[in-house]
Amino acid sequence: MSPPPAESATSLVDVRDVRVQFRGRGRQGGKRPLITAVDGVDLRIARGETLGLVGESGCGKSTLGRAMIGLRDLASGSVVFDGHAISSGTSRRMRNLRRRMQIVFQDPTGSLNPRMTVGATIAEPIRAFGLRSGREVEARVAELLVQVGLDAGMAHRYPHEFSGGQCQRVAIARALAAEPEFIVCDEPISALDVSIQAQILNLLVGLRDELSLTLLFISHDLAVVRRISTRIAVMYLGNIVEIGDRQSLYAHPAHPYTSALLSSVPIPDPTIERGRTRVLLKGDLPSPESPPAGCVFHTRCWKFQALDQPDVCRTARPPITNVGDGQAVACHFPLTADTARSGSSPR
Repeated sequence: MSPPPAESATSLVDVRDVRVQFRGRGRQGGKRPLITAVDGVDLRIARGETLGLVGESGCGKSTLGRAMIGLRDLASGSVVFDGHAISSGTSRRMRNLRRRMQIVFQDPTGSLNPRMTVGATIAEPIRAFGLRSGREVEARVAELLVQVGLDAGMAHRYPHEFSGGQCQRVAIARALAAEPEFIVCDEPISALDVSIQAQILNLLVGLRDELSLTLLFISHDLAVVRRISTRIAVMYLGNIVEIGDRQSLYAHPAHPYTSALLSSVPIPDPTIERGRTRVLLKGDLPSPESPPAGCVFHTRCWKFQALDQPDVCRTARPPITNVGDGQAVACHFPLTADTARSGSSPR
């Protein structure tokens, strides 16, 4: 069963049973092992909403985000953008779809060409998609620089002359240059200083509201995701294990993994912080080369241990099902408000 879509708008991005696989570096029987980075994911993102995607490093968040805009080939399944399949269609139609979907990468300096001025970098998609011509291009570049909080006179500088936060502003301006409807933000603030992160996050929120953008915001920081997202999807080892409205998910997590993630978020109240229960996961994220049978989380699940290790968790993969309040969870024994062990939810 697919997770519930946002209720008030038409889906712009529809991910249907998507599976993305890679060949590993080692060799097994003369062949490199097959790694499933994204394992049968269903997601729908409504037009104008921001979906937060959270999970540990290596869970497949970035791979899924890139697959949504055609930067990763699919082993199976499909991604439909505004009624058009990403992996099929004429080159002209796909070119138009690519203009409508952009990405902001995690590393701001690594995503910019050091041999190009920032003005040339921003102007490239404008010219490539034929959105402006002649002097209109320079005027549009200046407008975009001001829109992301930079001086228009900086267009002639090179990336090495900017700070990390300024480079990320340039990368955002480059994404906006194509006049997209959907932007994948792949951990866009995790490589920045803490003092700069809030500025970039506020910029993205402002641009989203001003330009009516649809965002996929990928992060491992639950506090950041709550600030910007309409709904939140929690990912573990290539699977979506929980998805729901941000308020419901933070107040009453239904999956043991979500509960553990929330319990790791510090609360700026010493009294609540001292009194709440912490959920400490044992062991590391399993290798995607040989994921556990049944529920992929059962090897680290505190509830699996508390329930005396029921066989269904070892043998059957739980379907994602609705549990009320706009939430859906992939767990044989979902948590209730009384059994969640996340302690007081972050404020």
